[in-house]
Amino acid sequence: MKQFLKKLFLPEGRQVRRVRGGLAKGMLMELDLHSQSQRYWGLDEREIMTEMKKLSLGCKSLIDVGANDGYYTMAFLKSSAERVVACEPGPSADVLRRNAAANGYELDQRFSIVSKPIGIGSEYLTITKLVEGLPQPILLKVDIEGGESDLLASSADCPSLSEMRWLIETHSPELETRCIDWLRSHAYQARIIDNARWRLLLPELRPLRHNRWLIASPIQSARAV
Repeated sequence: MKQFLKKLFLPEGRQVRRVRGGLAKGMLMELDLHSQSQRYWGLDEREIMTEMKKLSLGCKSLIDVGANDGYYTMAFLKSSAERVVACEPGPSADVLRRNAAANGYELDQRFSIVSKPIGIGSEYLTITKLVEGLPQPILLKVDIEGGESDLLASSADCPSLSEMRWLIETHSPELETRCIDWLRSHAYQARIIDNARWRLLLPELRPLRHNRWLIASPIQSARAV
């Protein structure tokens, strides 16, 4: 019935639309309302909206790892951050670039796109290299299915680790536990943000059963976040 109503009342196809709510409210993005109506109305990942605002407060660099089409990148670009970095190795990077351009943002000294995957391995870019030279404090929003703990491990030798805040989407209970253990062992205060109860009535289209978030701040600055 829900799919029938969508087809009946919502325009079909991907078009540039102005986001009506959420962190990227007011920004232009290519959206298909049949599959992205929650993003359009600001309900997409609404659970982390308040925490994202708190974490980003005072951060000079905002990094979107697993940027996809750039929803969070668009939110970061309209902030007062000195540097915005979007990491997207897949074909969605083309949509990300078009979304940024639709809002008047081109690649420059403030805004950059990294096309390499982030983590550990010869074909990966480590977090340590990614944040090198960026103004601090730094917020990293991470959504990379299955590589969360390797990404964290790639920052172990980072000299600015105590100036980094994290919002990490986790995709399995095991990965979530490993991420929490790593964060706490590296002097972070970490906690889970679960899916809202109203998701029973308005679920998101997620391919995996386990999808929720971790937020983490260095213990010495956790009270300020």
